Amino acid sequence: MKFDFNYSVKTKPLSHQIEAIDYIENRKMVSIFDEQGLGKTKMAIEALCNNFQQGVLDGALIICKKGLIKNWADEIYKHSYLKCVILRGSPNEKGIKFMSFAHFYIINYESVIGEIERLKMFLSIRRMAIVLDESHRIKNPNAKTTNAIFNLKDKAYKRIIITGSPLANKPNDLWAQYYFLDDGLILGNNYKDFERRYTIDLKDTDPATQQEVFSNLRRLVIDNSLRRLKEDVLELPDKIFYDKYVVLEGVQESMYNLLRDEMVLELTNLQGDIIIDRSDMILKKLLRLAQIASNPLIIDKAYNGTPSKFKILDSILNMILEKGEKTIIWSSFIENIRVLYNRYKTKGSLMLYGDLTIDKRNENVKKFMNDENFRILVANPSVAKEGLTLTSANNAIYLDRNFNLVDYLQSQDRIHRISQTRECSIFKIIAKNTIDEYIDEIIKKKTKLASFIQGDSTEIESGQYLTRDELFTILGGTHDQQT
Repeated sequence: MKFDFNYSVKTKPLSHQIEAIDYIENRKMVSIFDEQGLGKTKMAIEALCNNFQQGVLDGALIICKKGLIKNWADEIYKHSYLKCVILRGSPNEKGIKFMSFAHFYIINYESVIGEIERLKMFLSIRRMAIVLDESHRIKNPNAKTTNAIFNLKDKAYKRIIITGSPLANKPNDLWAQYYFLDDGLILGNNYKDFERRYTIDLKDTDPATQQEVFSNLRRLVIDNSLRRLKEDVLELPDKIFYDKYVVLEGVQESMYNLLRDEMVLELTNLQGDIIIDRSDMILKKLLRLAQIASNPLIIDKAYNGTPSKFKILDSILNMILEKGEKTIIWSSFIENIRVLYNRYKTKGSLMLYGDLTIDKRNENVKKFMNDENFRILVANPSVAKEGLTLTSANNAIYLDRNFNLVDYLQSQDRIHRISQTRECSIFKIIAKNTIDEYIDEIIKKKTKLASFIQGDSTEIESGQYLTRDELFTILGGTHDQQT
């Protein structure tokens, strides 16, 4: 029996998307690293529809984060006339769905592990593409999910990786993504070798030598990916950054100083020059400092004061609301999200964080986008940084941040993307003489290195990560304390 399918698309591509559609359509191994907000999902769907029509592919398996499953399904129906099947439910329900005919099948990363055998069998009987959405999700080559996906790659007729942040935090993040793509052809088939070559070393490596090494990696990435920045291909409103500084006071200041002094003492016994990305223990302690600088209530339920940052946050919010605009308040800490939701409930607040059900998240996003009564969205970047369009707002306020570059870059692009017509304001609230300033500097340095390797810039600085001496300075210690 022959079926006639409509492989045409419902929506016309923008000029910059045509180039990407052609790029995806005519390659068996595809890396799309376009900056957030350029419509990568639309590009992939149209290119795959063309491959289906040409008889090159029978279907595509989309692997994405759980929170983006609905977004992919919505985009498939928005841009194409083809059916999609979401592979979730009980084992029996998923078994039935594997036997249901469609051109697009969607599964979340975590579910791949439990469905590995069925997926391998499924991919063996049809010419399928595997699409890894937000492919930096598999940056850790030792993770169970990453290894499960590696076990699927040889079954794919076409492999596609999509992310706006391929270098999520450090050069090592690239290896697993490319290994999925080409079995080690571009970046080698041994992660340890890659790690040794591209790990940042401030102590023993000559800066010129290090620059040459990273320049080589940069060439490999540029030659084997498609990446465009929004400023190069779109006419978007400006994005303006504002740093708002506060000073900790009273009990909050005392709590911070106590933990800071403990950290300084601990660092005197820490060997090695590089702090960030080398020690989970140190990172956790640093984040505790960030929690106190943001809101001491996060770690001490007896705290009943008003955090210093909340005072300036009130002022920024009032200014935004008086202009009739909407805003997102970003915080890395769930307790903050609940507190701020209640603090601004009378002003029309909504929440977005990991413990909410998918349906509740979708409901809150819809309200924020379409209902003028809801003007404030308090959200966690780790949950809401990907796949969402929140352009009803043109303001983003960072009450606090962690060391994750992807969280910061992708979350601000929820408002600065296609369909945004107003100038966007990005506010960072930073507590003076605290770990906030260190986090700010780390993110800037990570951004510079990522921009260079991804081809966004042509300059690189040596020493992209701060040393222990610099951390002592920020914590209020001195070099003498180390000796």
